[in-house]
Amino acid sequence: MTKSKNTKAKAPAQAKVVYEIAQPITVKPAKHPAKTKAKAKAPAAPAPVEAAKPVAAAPAAPVTPKIRLEISKPGAQSVAVAGSFNSWQPEQASSTGSGGWVKELTVGPGRYEYMLVVDGQWMADPNAKEYVPNPFGGQNSVLVV
Repeated sequence: MTKSKNTKAKAPAQAKVVYEIAQPITVKPAKHPAKTKAKAKAPAAPAPVEAAKPVAAAPAAPVTPKIRLEISKPGAQSVAVAGSFNSWQPEQASSTGSGGWVKELTVGPGRYEYMLVVDGQWMADPNAKEYVPNPFGGQNSVLVV
């Protein structure tokens, strides 16, 4: 006796089918529109409004402070200011009358040394809060911004 083997034949793999509707489906109106109660449509709600968002401003340029030096030198014909902030080039101060002089400087933050030039003579500012020795044996005034 010989035994026969039962073998099942494998079915071929089936492809996946995707159906597409070529025409849109339309709904027909009711046969008796007079018999149906018409519902009043509520007015459409306005679209929500987004709150205004702040716009980031361009970064502000760093503020360079103005320093006002006031000097009292009665009888002086000219007063100038020179220092590390202007490459030691004397810049003329303005007379305020009655022996007063004023010079506005625009300098960034830092520590600066300076001197006054009164009628051609270099001298430290008598109103300075700090002094440092200079290489010529005198004192430079110190300005801290």
